[in-house]
Amino acid sequence: MSRFFKKMNFTCLMFFCSGMLFFHSCKDEAEKNKSEFDPNHPVEITDFTPKSGSAKTRMHIYGKNFGTDIAQISVEIGGIPAKVIGSNGEIIYCLVPQRAVNGTVEVAIGPDSARATAAEIFDYQSKTVVSTLAGYVDPTGNKEVKDGPFDDCGFEGPRWLTIDPKNKKHIYMIDGMGISIRLLDFETNTVSTLLQRGQGNWTNMRQLEFTLSRDTLLISNEQDVDGAIAVSWVTRNNGFKKPQHIVYYRRNNTCTIHPMNGELYYNSRTTGELVRYDWQTKTSQLLYTLKNRDCQFFVFFHPSGDYAYMTVPNKKLIMKAEYDWENKTLKVANNFAGSDGQEGWQDGQGTNARLGNPMQGCFVKNEKYEREGKPDVYDFYFADQNAHCIRYLTPEGFVYTYAGRGSKGVNSNAWGYVDGDLLKEARFNQPVGIAYDEENKTFYIGDANNSRIRTIVIDE
Repeated sequence: MSRFFKKMNFTCLMFFCSGMLFFHSCKDEAEKNKSEFDPNHPVEITDFTPKSGSAKTRMHIYGKNFGTDIAQISVEIGGIPAKVIGSNGEIIYCLVPQRAVNGTVEVAIGPDSARATAAEIFDYQSKTVVSTLAGYVDPTGNKEVKDGPFDDCGFEGPRWLTIDPKNKKHIYMIDGMGISIRLLDFETNTVSTLLQRGQGNWTNMRQLEFTLSRDTLLISNEQDVDGAIAVSWVTRNNGFKKPQHIVYYRRNNTCTIHPMNGELYYNSRTTGELVRYDWQTKTSQLLYTLKNRDCQFFVFFHPSGDYAYMTVPNKKLIMKAEYDWENKTLKVANNFAGSDGQEGWQDGQGTNARLGNPMQGCFVKNEKYEREGKPDVYDFYFADQNAHCIRYLTPEGFVYTYAGRGSKGVNSNAWGYVDGDLLKEARFNQPVGIAYDEENKTFYIGDANNSRIRTIVIDE
């Protein structure tokens, strides 16, 4: 009898265990099915958090039938695609994109885009910040100069930046002390090396500028010998890879094109001379001496062509030269901001301002000036190398700091590597290059000593 009951108990135990295994197997299968997207059922959004925030805010979207394959999940906030980080089928984790101002929250799943829209609106709060685009440096400060994707490429020290006027998704850059010309390609999100200085017998490439045809890229070269290569060109039809030399001059820094008639300006750092080149006659005309002896300077024409600013790093100045339309030449330049030889960081008007090392600059339209009906609606933004910040100069001669020198609670340094709020957090380390994409309202910064490309996307 006891053997019978033992056998029965064993049989029941086995049946119970089998039942439990079957139950858990069914439960696991049910949970798995629950987390997978089912095209036969609707996609639902029940809630999202937080309800407000700025770009890059971490958002969780709650609902049903999302699935777990993020390749099949599309999220739009304010009609702009958001980066999806993950999903467990009922919660999507994503990042709020830039300029998601109308605040709608939408989820689409699968190839047929089963779609759902949240009942509430996300309160988007605009905030313009400094971010890092490209350039990997390890925590100990080591870097490797290499081509590759934005998140795994390396720079010697990004300097001059020029946006391709025919393809805004291509930016050409001088890396290091004129070592190479590299391409930032936003179609593939990669960096590639276009030219090395040895390929053009250059010593120190300083500036890049497109001609009015928009198919020819000019390259200035600084070399401390008489008759040195001063300006070269490469063209689009040969992939910008076969340099030809145009003019020769000792220690040239700049190659600047007048925006209306296309004439070329170059110079000599040794003598401080400014020279005009006529493309039709293929002759050069010495205009005047900007500053006597050892005067490095770069020329930037106003979009109208009515005048040009000249940043003079080693003199700590920005000068201004009116354009003579009758004689097609630049008039003698005068000091406009900063004080000759007085390095510092001080906002102010004219000679009251103190500049560190004003390098590359660009003109940016100010919509407020347009509304006010001002005759000149452009500010001039420039990288102030030794002041470790981005600044701008108004048409009235006021200098203001736009970004950098933040994070004062960390230490007393003005330099560093910090992304974030323009003035409260962001830090640069000798920014040299700057370019502005007006269509996308984005600044690109060559942050030389941080060996990175930084961005400032104007968020409105």
